[in-house]
Amino acid sequence: YPIYYYRGAVDNNNVLFAGFCWKIVRTTSTGGTKLIYNGLPSGTNNNECTNTTGTATQLAATSMFNNNANSPADFGYMYGTRYAYSSATGTGWYYAPDVAYSNGTYSLVSKGSYNVETKNDISGTNLNYHHYTCGSDTETICTSVRYVCNVSSSTAYYITLTDGKKVEDALDEMLTSSSNTTNSTIKTAIDTWYAANMTSYTSKLEDTPYCNDRTIYQLNGWNPNGGSPTISYLYLSPYGRTYNTYTLSLTCNTNDAFTVSASNGNGKLTYPVGLLTADEIRLAGGRRGSNNSTYYLYTNQTWWSGSPYYFSISNANEFGVSNEGNLSNHLAFNPRGVRPAVSLKPGTKFSSGGDGTSTNPYVIE
Repeated sequence: YPIYYYRGAVDNNNVLFAGFCWKIVRTTSTGGTKLIYNGLPSGTNNNECTNTTGTATQLAATSMFNNNANSPADFGYMYGTRYAYSSATGTGWYYAPDVAYSNGTYSLVSKGSYNVETKNDISGTNLNYHHYTCGSDTETICTSVRYVCNVSSSTAYYITLTDGKKVEDALDEMLTSSSNTTNSTIKTAIDTWYAANMTSYTSKLEDTPYCNDRTIYQLNGWNPNGGSPTISYLYLSPYGRTYNTYTLSLTCNTNDAFTVSASNGNGKLTYPVGLLTADEIRLAGGRRGSNNSTYYLYTNQTWWSGSPYYFSISNANEFGVSNEGNLSNHLAFNPRGVRPAVSLKPGTKFSSGGDGTSTNPYVIE
């Protein structure tokens, strides 16, 4: 099915469903209708949806996306292995472009024209190709090795690798592995709300994917073959689409397409509920770096999307909508508003009389 979406300052996309108010965002490729939570009904008979701004448009409790932000794993709506950032004074250490692993130990090795070297100033450009270190100015053999993703002055920021793993393995485990099974803080909050309020309405909902796109756009300091650790940001694809290519995507790779059934996604959801993506918010009228208080997703509150942004020095950032209506980055451990999204099945009917306005919303039968 072609996808239709609401955009801008509209007031004909209000829905009363399951005792809550919702805004229609768009249709889905299967003919469903995706909604975003917009608070409790209002009016004398509780049959209006007049909330437009304020905390009444979101769940009562704010939530962190995750209660940590010092690992790229913290981008995840669900996540697996966490490689957390550490830091130490890195001057004088031996650095190498690669490592070998045997009998439980790593060895720093040369590659191409580069050799193991001692760096007195770790901001040198040679370090762009020399990310591995034992964290020592005397040792080139160690049972665990450090991969330096960023440097600032004399401080090195790194993850620690064991069991023969290299940085590529760590990125796979944090971002793309199918073993991502731990719920994020925000998923737990949404699932708890759904279990308390929505289970009797599940039959009305389709199992559409909710995308948490963690595909990599730019490795930068995470690239052992030429990634500047002074430009450490690990950029993910939602950032690339929003800031550089200016494209939109309503599809998702299977690993990051959160669904209840594995037939159309990763099959990791308990309930058919999730978050809007940055792409869907852009369709509605949200823009990066540009305030907008006139489109229908503006609430004068700051709330989460489900799209990762970038990982800087010890900080996983997610896309969210700011209280000024723009798409911006937010640290994963900062509390923000929660606005769940659900999708009505194709063929769902509404009662006669509603026209979708805030005072006369569509009412789902």
